Amino acid sequence: MPAESTTIRPKSVDEIQEAFTDWWDRYRHSRRLASDIRFSRPSRSANRLLMRSRLTNDVRLQLNKNELSCRLAGRKFYLVLDDFDVKAEVVGRMLCFEFKLSKVPARPLKEKLAIVEKTRHPIFFSRVLNALTRLENELPKEQIHAASAAPTDYMVLLEALTAPSVATQLTAEDPLAAARLRGVERQQALLKKSGGVLRGQQAAELLGISRQALDKRRRQGRLIALTQGRRGYAYPVWQFEGGKTLANLEKVLGRLRDHDPWMQLTFFLNANDRLDGNRPLDLLRSGKLEPVLEAAASYGEQGAA
Repeated sequence: MPAESTTIRPKSVDEIQEAFTDWWDRYRHSRRLASDIRFSRPSRSANRLLMRSRLTNDVRLQLNKNELSCRLAGRKFYLVLDDFDVKAEVVGRMLCFEFKLSKVPARPLKEKLAIVEKTRHPIFFSRVLNALTRLENELPKEQIHAASAAPTDYMVLLEALTAPSVATQLTAEDPLAAARLRGVERQQALLKKSGGVLRGQQAAELLGISRQALDKRRRQGRLIALTQGRRGYAYPVWQFEGGKTLANLEKVLGRLRDHDPWMQLTFFLNANDRLDGNRPLDLLRSGKLEPVLEAAASYGEQGAA
C-alpha cells in the first residue's frame, strides 16, 4: 500500500506553521517520538519563520529545491515553497530551517471579499469592515506599514488600534476602550514571558497521559489553561519540566484557586513585593515553596503584588 501523503502550497509563513503543526499533531501520536518540531518568529517579522527539529531516525526532513518533505510513521508531508527563500543548516543535533517570503503572493482582495460574502455572520463582518475602513483613513501611512509588519493577523489589529491617534478617538467613544487594549497588550507580554504555550494534545503527550486525563487536571485547577475559544486551551510551557508538571505547582495553584487563569499566570511571572521583588516561578524552581505559598495566599489583597 502506498504511503499516505499530504501536499500543501502555503502563501504565508503563518500557513506553513499551521499546516505543518496540524499534520504533525494528527500523526505523531501513532508513535512515541524522540523528536519534535518547534517554530519561532523573529521579533516583529511578519514574513520570516524558523523551524527546528532534533536529528533522529524516526523523522526524516529533506529539502529539495523548492520542496520540503517530512516522513513520519509511514506518512509523507510536502510543502511546496515557490514563494519562499529557504535556508537549512545543522546546529549540533538540531536541523534548522528558515523560511522567508520572497515575494508578496498574488492573492487579490476580491478573493477575500468572496469569502466574506459566504459568511454566516454578515453583521459582524460588515461592522468589522467599517472599522477597518476608518482605520485606513485615519492612520498615517508609516503606522499602517508598521502594523502590517506585525507577526500575526491579530497583532496587526492590535498595533493599529493602539496607535496614538486611534487610541484617543476610541477613548472618546468608549472610556473603557483604552483599558481593554492595555489588558490585551499585557496578556501578549505575559505569553511572551511564558516562553510559549502548548496545545492540549501536545501537553497530554508531554505528560504521557490522555487528553481526558489532561482535561480532568484542568478542571480541577491543577494546571494553568488559557482559553482559546473554539480552539480549546493553551498551556504555558513553563509548567512542564522533565515530562512532569513543575514540582509543587499544584500546591500553589490550590492557593490561587479563586483567581482566573490569567491572574494565576500574572502571579507566577511577575516580580512580587512579598518575595523581595523575585518572581514566584523562580523561587518555586529553586525549591523555596513556603514563601511562594504565603505570597499566593495574600495575592490580590490590597497592597499585595
